[in-house]
Amino acid sequence: MFELQFFFKAFLLGVLMMISYDVIRIFRRLIPHGTAAVAVEDILYWLICGVSIFRMLYLENSGAIRGFAIAAVVLGMLLYLQVAKILKKIGKKLHNSVKQVIINSKSS
Repeated sequence: MFELQFFFKAFLLGVLMMISYDVIRIFRRLIPHGTAAVAVEDILYWLICGVSIFRMLYLENSGAIRGFAIAAVVLGMLLYLQVAKILKKIGKKLHNSVKQVIINSKSS
């Protein structure tokens, strides 16, 4: 049972890492950044992620690196990317549909 909980926590950490990177990407779109600023943000992001993974491994597994924990983090990241891609497509279709309804109602 402990391994399953550990796997789930590692999976959630991967999802949270990708959510936080999406927040950074949104911030970059709202406020244009130069190359140096993007590099600093990325370095800080990965340092925080590395510390978070180390902390999780230390607290949950006495610091021992388990392959399935790293796989769970990666799996969480990949699953989030796939779900986000699907939601983005749905959002785009919904946006286009609403836009089309508005255009048709104005021309009537």
